[in-house]
Amino acid sequence: MSIEEFPEIEDFHRLPRRVIVKGGVSRVNANGDAELSGIVLNNLGQPIKGLKVNLVVFDDREMPILNALTDPEPARLAQGGISSFKIVLPGHKEQVTNCYLYPTWQYDDSEWA
Repeated sequence: MSIEEFPEIEDFHRLPRRVIVKGGVSRVNANGDAELSGIVLNNLGQPIKGLKVNLVVFDDREMPILNALTDPEPARLAQGGISSFKIVLPGHKEQVTNCYLYPTWQYDDSEWA
């Protein structure tokens, strides 16, 4: 699903039943390091916890050159909850243009009794 499709979505029922990660536009911060911000949306139908966002950056030959991990805020999401993240890549001086984002998480079973 591309970012251009988001304005056309009417409700969560049309989204895939998964945890969705969307990265925004990459930029180079004042220190000269690349950073990427984005959002995470929980559309699993269950609350989740221990949420992390993983980033893999590829070079022009599609070879992985860098990976990073961050905890979004908040790291616990109810169904339909949204969190945000920012990944700073120290030492990487170019904008991130070719990357793969994916979430890792656990079901939040604290209220299951």
